[in-house]
Amino acid sequence: MDFKILGPIEVRTANGQPIALGRRKQRVLLAALLLNAGKAVPTHRMLDWLWGEHAPANAESNLYTYISALRRALGSPSRIEAGSNGYVLRVAPGETDVRLFEELVSQGRLMLSEGRNDVALERYTRALGLWRAEAVLEGLSLPEPLRGEAARLEGLRTTVVDASLEARLALGRHGEVLADLEALTRRDPLNERLRAQLMLALYRSGRRADALAVYQRARETLAAELGVDPGPDLIRMHQQILVDDSVLAAPSPSVIARRAFAPAELPIDSAAFTGRAAEISRLRTALVSAGPDRIAVSAVAGAAGIGKSAFAVHVAHQIAGRFPDGQLYVNLHGSTPNVKPLHPAEVLARLLRSLGGDDAAVPAEVDEAAARFRSLTDGKRLLFLFDNARDAAQVRPLLPASPACCVLITARRMLTSLDAVTHLRLDVMAEDETTTLLSRLIGEERVATDPRAARAIVRLCGGLPLAIRIAAARLIARPGLSLRVLAARLAVEDHRLSELQADDRAVRACFMVSYRSLEAEHSRMFRLLSLLGGSDISVAVAAALADRSEEQTADLLDHLADVQLLEVRDVDRYRMHDLLCLFARERTRQEETEEEQVQAVRRALHSSLLTACTLGDVCNRRTRRDAKFGRLALGRFGMPPEGCTADPRWLNAKMADLLSTARQVPGTAGDATGLPIARGVVRYRPSYGWGG
Repeated sequence: MDFKILGPIEVRTANGQPIALGRRKQRVLLAALLLNAGKAVPTHRMLDWLWGEHAPANAESNLYTYISALRRALGSPSRIEAGSNGYVLRVAPGETDVRLFEELVSQGRLMLSEGRNDVALERYTRALGLWRAEAVLEGLSLPEPLRGEAARLEGLRTTVVDASLEARLALGRHGEVLADLEALTRRDPLNERLRAQLMLALYRSGRRADALAVYQRARETLAAELGVDPGPDLIRMHQQILVDDSVLAAPSPSVIARRAFAPAELPIDSAAFTGRAAEISRLRTALVSAGPDRIAVSAVAGAAGIGKSAFAVHVAHQIAGRFPDGQLYVNLHGSTPNVKPLHPAEVLARLLRSLGGDDAAVPAEVDEAAARFRSLTDGKRLLFLFDNARDAAQVRPLLPASPACCVLITARRMLTSLDAVTHLRLDVMAEDETTTLLSRLIGEERVATDPRAARAIVRLCGGLPLAIRIAAARLIARPGLSLRVLAARLAVEDHRLSELQADDRAVRACFMVSYRSLEAEHSRMFRLLSLLGGSDISVAVAAALADRSEEQTADLLDHLADVQLLEVRDVDRYRMHDLLCLFARERTRQEETEEEQVQAVRRALHSSLLTACTLGDVCNRRTRRDAKFGRLALGRFGMPPEGCTADPRWLNAKMADLLSTARQVPGTAGDATGLPIARGVVRYRPSYGWGG
């Protein structure tokens, strides 16, 4: 959300849509809160600002009404918090044009003081571009404190205009500023700095006599208006022009060409980016709030197709203004289909070239190149986005040491072995967010024609942004394809992954990269889990399914969770995403025999059978010796479930395992396991009234 008060007050959503702000006093109140963003404003002060000495009897009630209306307009009650010290408007870094303006001005001043005039000019130009009119006026009758703040901002703008002119002159661009300087001097004839800049621009343009005439007019004006002589800076400029001081010469193009280079390599931000507000706030805070003594490094992890890259690029663009020395981007190709991951030496060579290094001077050895990289980045404010990392080893040599730098990494797995890193894991998007994303991609009008089918599409895509974007691409490519027809195609499980591919994007290919990186035992476990339909599964049932010990199975499941092929649901429970389950089922059909599949499912059912009967015994306070398991041989899985108690929550979880497993068994109507399971359920239900 963008709050604009450098001109007519405006509030816009993240995608640029304006928000109606209502009546005049409501806008004045918002302006007051924005100018005090993050600070508690006492109620009595707001009442005074809105009504002064003429506050009506119901002023406090009206104030609460305005606050409530603003909360609704801003889309979140938490935006304006009520506390014991008053109301606080919460805004994220970069959301208000005033704060962004002040940050850009501060950066411009520093760059100008360091002689980096090109970067300073860029910052000043961006800062001035935020202005649309006089600050927070638009006809509002502002109270005195707010008028003072508006005057401060206007004064700061004047200073920035002067500084930007100085930067242009330092870059030898005197011809392009002449008209501006003449106009500004006429508007402010007592401003000696403007007079001196105009004299310099005229002198460099070959108009020495005109430059001396400017000094003469300035001396006469100052004497007539203020009764004073010109100041030392103006006098010095006059004397230097008289003697044709070489100091006044414009810098040569070769000198200007040797200025510091500030790369800007971030990919374009997605115009359709949607949601993730809480995650964006957390990541921005982590990246911009690091202390002065340590580098800010954040790693974003998540499953294939979860939208890590788009999310990281979106946040990087929001904070790019804080890094005037440049923003560098490298796709490390850690999980790109049919592309080999980049070696750290290759990445360092790219980074050194982007920072102005010579190809011939790039060391071949990783350690030497990394040391050169740290030297070049020392003291500079640089933002690095390392996208699509394979693992921590690939990233570790790429980290700068300067605390002025900031690093953002995306990877499928958590890079927990990197030191002092803030970790953020992305999950699937909520249904309302994915519906909004689909609307932005294909157009709200098309979604409005069949909102029910649109919701079905996003549900079948499982909250995965990649799947949504591919579905949208299919719809865009075929304007005549109705949402209902696409939803019907996606509803066919065996065809869903084939439907979710368009051009160079495919959900199946994205999953395949993670799958091919697995060792044999891990890939086998991944395949067999699909036989249970992706439902929650415990370590015990998974162990039976794979015919492995529970200890070994726990390690296998944890690894699958680490590489984002499983979700951890509880201490010993896991779940597979619906689309991943379809992919795993495809691999099972390709790589497991029918007999192996049948035996795996039977082992899982046998394990669940014991659970069912034990549950019945526990619920009815029977002993284990009374349990009747029929003639079925349970083998080494015929052991009491670990932690078996009469706690209803434990029992419900285990029974959920049992029923979900039984539902997923293809063609088991005549299986000998069915009757004992039913008996176990009967034992269980009377005691707890469970209606599974």
